[in-house]
Amino acid sequence: MESEIKNLLDAYQRVLNEANVDLIKNVFSNDAMVIGQPFPTATGIENIIKLYSGFLSKLNFNVQFELLEMELRDDLGFIRTHSRGTIVPKGQTPTGSEGNREIFIVKKIQGAWKFHRYIFNAEVPG
Repeated sequence: MESEIKNLLDAYQRVLNEANVDLIKNVFSNDAMVIGQPFPTATGIENIIKLYSGFLSKLNFNVQFELLEMELRDDLGFIRTHSRGTIVPKGQTPTGSEGNREIFIVKKIQGAWKFHRYIFNAEVPG
């Protein structure tokens, strides 16, 4: 199961780094929810596609996810990750990196793990 989750996380990383909106349906469930700063909550796959299409058309991502914690049971579980990299307006050069903290609730749908709920916010220096 761990390899399936790592593949799911890798596919999501590709969504961002390659601005590949077509992959969104592969990583999110149809009734998924994305809650992240500074975006409005997006509920359902069509609203998630609109959200990602909007910011991926304006921003370049170069981020890497690190899997920190995972707990899976039957067809439901969660993963906690940390991402680090750059997010800059298209045409600009990164001047530094940033990090985020993420919680993904994952659900097994027709034999495949997908993101069901996704919550993230900016890393706060400690």
